[in-house]
Amino acid sequence: MQIFDAQHKSKLRSKNRTDLAALLTAELIGPCGCRCESHGIYTAGYAPALAMCRELLAAGVDPNSTLAIYRQGVLALRVRSIRQGAKLAVEGAESGTPRFRLARPAGRGTAPCKRELDR
Repeated sequence: MQIFDAQHKSKLRSKNRTDLAALLTAELIGPCGCRCESHGIYTAGYAPALAMCRELLAAGVDPNSTLAIYRQGVLALRVRSIRQGAKLAVEGAESGTPRFRLARPAGRGTAPCKRELDR
């Protein structure tokens, strides 16, 4: 049993190393912004991480790439694939808690972030 566990752990470690090659990183900026330094993309809105997924796809990044999003150096969110993240949006439920839903076509989404309106 111990030999099997060691082999299984070894396979998991090598798989994790290959996953790191496709890992993208971004930083949350304030309440409504997200910046990906490696691609020079900045997004703003109610769900900036999901908007970042859509922008990365539009920029031609591999749809299977993982996106790790940090706030002040601490991992805040990890999106398994930017393809999956690009299909989602966040909206408030009647109970007041946010929930994920499929994204609507452009022009039919939520209102811009209040901070964007104040500029």
